[in-house]
Amino acid sequence: MATKKEAARVLEAVDRKYELALILQPELLSSAVEKKLKEFEAYLSENGASVDMKDIWGKQELAYPIAKHDQGIYVIYNVTLPSTFNKELDEHLRIDKDVIRFLLITVADDYEYQEYEEEVTPAETEKVDDKASKSTSHKADDSPKKAEVKDKGKKADAKSLDKKLDSILEGDDLKV
Repeated sequence: MATKKEAARVLEAVDRKYELALILQPELLSSAVEKKLKEFEAYLSENGASVDMKDIWGKQELAYPIAKHDQGIYVIYNVTLPSTFNKELDEHLRIDKDVIRFLLITVADDYEYQEYEEEVTPAETEKVDDKASKSTSHKADDSPKKAEVKDKGKKADAKSLDKKLDSILEGDDLKV
């Protein structure tokens, strides 16, 4: 049987840092998402939590369908919550019809979040550069740019690709 001292320790709220990932329904309009997030942040502050950081990733493809959705609107929060509030928050998010998935994890006190930046593939960069060059170029210098694009399309041999990949993997610029 627990003593009064142990029971008081269990009921004592300890503030901890968490990262909360939400996936919202993709059909929500941006105004509805903003309204939903303001209401959610108000709910958190009413219950003694504080929002340290919010990062809205926007609509992203899901790795697998969730509740018949192939996409979802991702929102990441770094929050400080009282430990007694976790179950209530879990219940609140489970019954919210606009939240299709969520994950709450504890993070270290010195954890620093790096904001999401959408990666642009080289093929997408070429398309953007090609469109920009066509819109700003004149007919006189159109032919050299077409030649540059053809040169980029050459196939590379496997040995040179392996060598380049090895140099990238051995480099210090990867943060693994």
